[in-house]
Amino acid sequence: MNRYLKVKTDSSLIRDMESNAIVNNNKTEYDKFLRISEIKHKEKMEMQNLKDDVQSLKDDMKDIKDLLLTIAKNHL
Repeated sequence: MNRYLKVKTDSSLIRDMESNAIVNNNKTEYDKFLRISEIKHKEKMEMQNLKDDVQSLKDDMKDIKDLLLTIAKNHL
């Protein structure tokens, strides 16, 4: 028995008969998927870094505000 069977609806897809998985055997599409996946990962990491930076700035501003309030209370 053949291990792979062509999928009728798409010529670039095959079914692995042992695992019953659908596999894309189009190298160009696979490479495109990897590039898109890498771009999305980089964007996600960039967004997380921006969120972390904003949170750090918020924390710093709160510390500055608290210090200014302490200074103002001590000078009254």
